Amino acid sequence: MVNTMQQQASVHPTTQKRFDEDGVALIPSGIDTDAIERLRKAVDRTLTQPTNYFDHVRIWEDDQDCAWYCLESPIPALAATLLKSSKINLLFDQIFAKEAGAPHTPWHNDQPYWPIRGWPVMTVWLALDEVTTDSGALEFICGSHLWNRWFQPFDDGEDGSSRGVYQFNPEYEPLPDFDTQRERYQILSWPMNPGDILVFHGLTVHGARANRTPQQRRRGYAVRYAGKGTTYFKSLGMNPQLFNDQLSPGDPLDSVQYPVAYED
Repeated sequence: MVNTMQQQASVHPTTQKRFDEDGVALIPSGIDTDAIERLRKAVDRTLTQPTNYFDHVRIWEDDQDCAWYCLESPIPALAATLLKSSKINLLFDQIFAKEAGAPHTPWHNDQPYWPIRGWPVMTVWLALDEVTTDSGALEFICGSHLWNRWFQPFDDGEDGSSRGVYQFNPEYEPLPDFDTQRERYQILSWPMNPGDILVFHGLTVHGARANRTPQQRRRGYAVRYAGKGTTYFKSLGMNPQLFNDQLSPGDPLDSVQYPVAYED
């Protein structure tokens, strides 16, 4: 169902400014407790199927609760406001369950992995558990979405670590070793409570700390959206799980796989 609210969601001016300038913003208590519990159950249903850390994608296609959140909740309207777009397509959703002892997730930006081209692209990342520095907090390089730099994807291990950086796509540049250059950048990170939301641009460079807790799982639920003017595109290094056989490069995204989630 397309969210056809006449007005886009209300966003605090500071949140919009941070998203525009920093490439990331925190929205405390972004959803209510009933929705949190609904999504926790949906996520746990999916996590009964073991797979690679990054491979829990497109859950909404088979789960009514995730479909509600992605398409019918206030979240698509939030994306429309932040992207300043009159139309929003759902790209895909993804679960990130960082188990106790799991390694850090390397620095990267997302769009090189996704079969799309366009500026209005973002993630809405929902905390389903408490997130701390020790349990795997996300980190962002402030303003990196404005660099217009597309970094080589990394070859991910089953636990979310990197087995090395791909070097075969001439469109993208090598991924710098940001960890040895941390003092050069403003790095943003927040503790999060269940229901808090991070919104960030598809080109914002980010990673996540290791989960150093003895037994605390950190579940995050990410939904990726694209605004008006974004088109389909295929290139080396992209996630084949996200390819769309209905579309050709340059096509608008409207399709069964990338449905319109908001239109005013």
